[in-house]
Amino acid sequence: MNYKNKLSVYSDFLIVNIFLSIGISTRYFYFMPEFPSGVLGPVFIISSLISHLALLGGLIGLIGFVITFLPRPVYFIGLSLLATLALSTLVVDTFVFSQYRFHINEVVLKLVLSGDVVDFSMMTWLVSVLSFVGVFLIETLLVLYLSGRIKRGKKYRKKGLVTLFVFSFLTSNFIHIWAAANAYQPIMIVKNYLPVFHPATSNSLMQKYGWVDEEAIAKQRAMSIKVSSDLHYPLSELKYSDVYKPVDIIFLVIDSWRYDTFNADNTPNLWSFAQNGVVYDHHMSTGNSTRTGIFGLFYGMPGTYWQNMLSNGRSPVFMDRLQELNYQIGAFASASLMDPEFNRTVFSKIQDLRLRSEGSSPSERDSDLTEDWLKWYESRDASRPTFSFLFYDAPHGYDFPVDYKERYEPMLSDVNYLALNNDTDPVPFLNRYKTSVHFVDSLSKKVLDAIKMSGELDNTVVVITGDHGQEFNDNKLNYWGHNSNFTPAQTHVPFAIIAPKMTTEHFMATGNVSTHEDVAPTLIKHYLGGGDVPTGDYSTGQDLFESNARSRDWLISSSYSAYAMITKDSILEVGASGQYQHLDLTNRAIDEEPNFHYLKDVLEHLSRFKKK
Repeated sequence: MNYKNKLSVYSDFLIVNIFLSIGISTRYFYFMPEFPSGVLGPVFIISSLISHLALLGGLIGLIGFVITFLPRPVYFIGLSLLATLALSTLVVDTFVFSQYRFHINEVVLKLVLSGDVVDFSMMTWLVSVLSFVGVFLIETLLVLYLSGRIKRGKKYRKKGLVTLFVFSFLTSNFIHIWAAANAYQPIMIVKNYLPVFHPATSNSLMQKYGWVDEEAIAKQRAMSIKVSSDLHYPLSELKYSDVYKPVDIIFLVIDSWRYDTFNADNTPNLWSFAQNGVVYDHHMSTGNSTRTGIFGLFYGMPGTYWQNMLSNGRSPVFMDRLQELNYQIGAFASASLMDPEFNRTVFSKIQDLRLRSEGSSPSERDSDLTEDWLKWYESRDASRPTFSFLFYDAPHGYDFPVDYKERYEPMLSDVNYLALNNDTDPVPFLNRYKTSVHFVDSLSKKVLDAIKMSGELDNTVVVITGDHGQEFNDNKLNYWGHNSNFTPAQTHVPFAIIAPKMTTEHFMATGNVSTHEDVAPTLIKHYLGGGDVPTGDYSTGQDLFESNARSRDWLISSSYSAYAMITKDSILEVGASGQYQHLDLTNRAIDEEPNFHYLKDVLEHLSRFKKK
């Protein structure tokens, strides 16, 4: 085959794969809460889909152009392998997006490659490998077919297709330029559905001709997440009173813990122990992910401050105060404390930090952290107070020992993430999850028994909670897991506090919503000498023990790249650049303006500790 024919095969092959990628990418829009009405939305979707995939295909084509210089056998294999890698990546991204509503990114790759945060089953890997081989064979047959056509003198006409691609590119970008200048949310939200899609904006030019909606732009800009190294935290010097007999404090946290699995059946030991304190029925996490959930628990503020604290290496006031009072601090996490970077935020001032647990599975690492804590607690200096952080991971990985007997049936024998869809029966999957929760409860019993046997129970504050929830398609929108929406399935978590001198008067009125933001200020006020310290100077939370606490109209929860204002009947989800969508509590779009009076207070919370 001469070089000219090679180029013809290459260009035909590229065109066919562009259309294959367009077909695959239509799947992204299946997960829209509501298809945009009117003309602009559908036109933007179609033109963006065609032009963006053509552009990506063209870029990959340029990278692979060197393949045309290779000899024939290697040329065929190289083309097939390049296309297989590209299409397989796209297919995997559609599966990631279907469950989490974000695309493959640096965070996802870090979690997968870390090995102890995201753990795929053998079945998932097997299906992935077989699918890759299948796509490779199809691509190889396609190359052979197109080569045969060229030999017979048959070629595809491409001028019309190029015209279509160019016209679609211009259409999608012109629509987006107008939408960006007017903060037109239906278009601004649509662009998030395609991977690495960054259509053009030209607000300065539009403003020159008076084609900008200044009010809408200002509103969107105000809601955006602003990251800065300039912190004003705390707002003033905190003056504590003396603490004559500090209490021991323990945070017993379970990763991905659903509110409805905290009960006498699924967690008999934790539930029984919690009856000695107060169980908060309406407790929400500060995030739908580990990073923002744990962040809010320690810092007492929204997870949107994460990057600010990380950039400054700033530990929370709560941890600073523990160290001032000479607490022995033990952090025992199953997954690594470096992903997310809790070693550079929450525990940045802790020397010889235990960074991870040993074991080849979440359940093994959970057992390891329990045994390590028991040894640490047994050998502690009894003359000094202790703070313990135990962070279990088995429910996050739906894992438990092979010989664990307390099982819920029927149960999945293995988790195949690629097989999950909107029609999947969640019960066997949920039963596997509940079994993993029950396993962690059995480990927790060892911890609770050690506290009781030490004789320090009456001088110990125990906080029992989860970092975020875990969804099993609760809303019938094909959401599985977490970090994908802000509905109660992913943000409502168990919460109980068992503490000295607590009475039934010391809790928020029935029906009031509590949040992770409230934990640190409550402990600082009542147990760490902060009774006269203004809570608002270091936290956006409120006192969990205040019987007359104000009722919340809204609360804030956040993810890696967005935050939400959650009210009793709606969710205002805001992206990093300020684009927003108004949803009901099942994550379906509602056609009404959000309460911007509430939003004003939300924005104050999001900016309180940043230098003005």
